Amino acid sequence: MRDLFHVPARYFLSHSVGCLPKTSEDALSTSYFTSWAEGGGNAWPSWLDVLGGYRSKIAALLGTSAGQICPQTNISSALTKIIYSLPRSGTRNVIILSPQDFPTNGFVFKQAERAGYRLKFVEGKVTDPQAWADAIDSTTAIVHITHALSNTSHILPVKSICAMARDYGAVSIIDIAQSAGVVPINLLDWNADFAVGTGVKFLCGGPGACFLYASQSALKDCKPVDVGWFSHENPFEMDIHDFRYADNAMKFFGGTPSPAPFILANESLSVLEHIGHDKIHNRIQSALSYLVQDIPDKVMVSPIGADARGATLVLNPADRAPLRAILKAETILHDERAEGFRFSVHGYTHASDLEALRHVLGALSRD
Repeated sequence: MRDLFHVPARYFLSHSVGCLPKTSEDALSTSYFTSWAEGGGNAWPSWLDVLGGYRSKIAALLGTSAGQICPQTNISSALTKIIYSLPRSGTRNVIILSPQDFPTNGFVFKQAERAGYRLKFVEGKVTDPQAWADAIDSTTAIVHITHALSNTSHILPVKSICAMARDYGAVSIIDIAQSAGVVPINLLDWNADFAVGTGVKFLCGGPGACFLYASQSALKDCKPVDVGWFSHENPFEMDIHDFRYADNAMKFFGGTPSPAPFILANESLSVLEHIGHDKIHNRIQSALSYLVQDIPDKVMVSPIGADARGATLVLNPADRAPLRAILKAETILHDERAEGFRFSVHGYTHASDLEALRHVLGALSRD
């Protein structure tokens, strides 16, 4: 798999930016520049095919239909579109979220206070369904759930939390940015109302190709405020006096899109699909198990069990300075957060890179 991607040596940062396939440049040249030139300046027919292809590929990955997928520029924009599309009830105005959610999500929800919402953070262990049960009640409007936490790699019990939200009539929104493509996902099984994700991380498509999923029931009830001609039932009708929402998730689209990010994303999705997402998932978990064999429990932040973690290893030694120094000296590409050092693995992570990282981490077992 490594031969198919541009992978820097000792690269453990796919949780931040996934590596692009080596065929990406040719795909962009053909589907963007060549289609423009050969179309005599009218590339929209082929560019619309690109968007349709992206929707189909994401739908296949998530176990749903293309009609329930809408391309998005980024997750923040997708969340904003969802929030202000929802029908309002005067007695329901609480948004439940976790303090461990990615900050951009929290920033978006904070702005919703201007529209009358209130934020409520889950207290206690967010992987425990009871913590969510204690937070959700009849005042809850939205429950936001991160599938795989970016700073610890813990997997949350999404299905049971969605059921709690549904029992109280609240809307569920799932962030799958750190799990899409590397952890099995079936949105229909979760019975989630919405999900948002990105192609920039483990889907290896680069920035700008994100997506929004909406369930069939959510699509019936939602009326997005942030719209544009691509939110129209017929974008090329061109009647300024007649706007009709698209009859599928494209009602969330908005104005003129940039096709280039989705061309890149389609190429990466095709490559990953050909390799097999299950095969990639199994290889990632095998590699993580190899890395943690000799690491003391007291240093571990991410879960040891394969079913409980995403694709990232997070470690927090009592004294970070020695590990920080050796990681720099050995040019192990990683990052560091308040929770600890983060190292992600992908299907293209080479065995020699894993061996180098394991050798470095071996010092932790001797401390």
